[in-house]
Amino acid sequence: MLVCSIAHQAGRPLTAALVSLCLLLFGTINSSYANNQQADKAQLEQRMQSLQKDIKGLQNWLQQAQQKSSKLNQQLANSERQIGKLSQRISERKDSLSSLQERISILQEQASQIQDNLFEQEVTLAQHLRQQYQLQQRQTSGLLFSLTDATDASRIMAYFRYLHQAQAEQLSAYRDSLNRLNAVQQEQTDAELKLQQELFQLQQQEQKLKTVRQEQKTTAKQLQKERQSKQSQLQDSNAAKQQIQDLLEQLEIALKKAQIQNIGQPFAKLKGQLSWPLEGKVLNRFGQQQAKFPLSDNGWLIEAKEGSEVIAVHHGQVVFADWLKGYGLLLIIDHGAGYLTLYGQNQSLYKEVGDKVEAGELIANSGISGGQQISALYFSIRKDGRPQNPRQWLIR
Repeated sequence: MLVCSIAHQAGRPLTAALVSLCLLLFGTINSSYANNQQADKAQLEQRMQSLQKDIKGLQNWLQQAQQKSSKLNQQLANSERQIGKLSQRISERKDSLSSLQERISILQEQASQIQDNLFEQEVTLAQHLRQQYQLQQRQTSGLLFSLTDATDASRIMAYFRYLHQAQAEQLSAYRDSLNRLNAVQQEQTDAELKLQQELFQLQQQEQKLKTVRQEQKTTAKQLQKERQSKQSQLQDSNAAKQQIQDLLEQLEIALKKAQIQNIGQPFAKLKGQLSWPLEGKVLNRFGQQQAKFPLSDNGWLIEAKEGSEVIAVHHGQVVFADWLKGYGLLLIIDHGAGYLTLYGQNQSLYKEVGDKVEAGELIANSGISGGQQISALYFSIRKDGRPQNPRQWLIR
């Protein structure tokens, strides 16, 4: 017999589409509707093929995503290695810059010493210039040529030559010191500028790589999120596939075993004469959906206190007795000739699948189940899966 509690047993509620499909299947288990059995089976098989196609597409996407993820991880690893090398080079350049600062300090000391030497040379050169000036003054006054002693004259001339030579040497030394000072200062400036430029370039490269790494991480995170979403879709599709597979298997069993015997008057001949499943106020019109009970447009919501007795409106055989999403605890009776009655939102069920019931027999207690907020019985009549207006069937 057909039991559409598969999803409940698997821990997953049936979807709205599968609920409708189950109700359609309930309406087919009778002799008058046997000609459409193959069509129902074909519908399930078509849905199965569609799911298999979806599953294959998801599996292909996940395989490509895995390859892309591996490539991204490789790129990320390369970026990390490059950043590591750059960081090492930056550290080395900083060490070099620190060493250069020490070298600059030494050069500054040398420059200071050279400047001191230049000052001494300037003093000595000034002395030589004063001496030269004095000699020139004496020469001008004729004192030098008034000397009669040749020895004195020769000595003075030799001193004069020495003075000129010393002056030339001092000037040369001064120029050398000045050149050395300029060279040291230029060396200091060039070395510092070169290191600063290289350090700046390395830091720029490091920043670019860090930006690339962040983009790679963001892409990898987004890809992982998409993979999780697709993986969830794949699991849902596989679950739906299993549900349909189970439905197909149980349909085969149900079509072989379900033999509803028509005892007494047929259901169709009792239109307008059926007893009510329980006494109560009808909360909606047939075809009008109750906001708090989305499935109510296919039947009636009959107001009832929790625990009220629910009876079968006609004899038949129970083909479903379990919890179903949207219906709560639901019991369905097949009355033959394609007629079904549905009793939903119950507190408890007293019949099981396969049980035969008589008109007026207690089958359930009404209540609140299926996540609804209304204390009422959901009652529906179906003919070949199509909803019928209960007002036309129940006695007034």
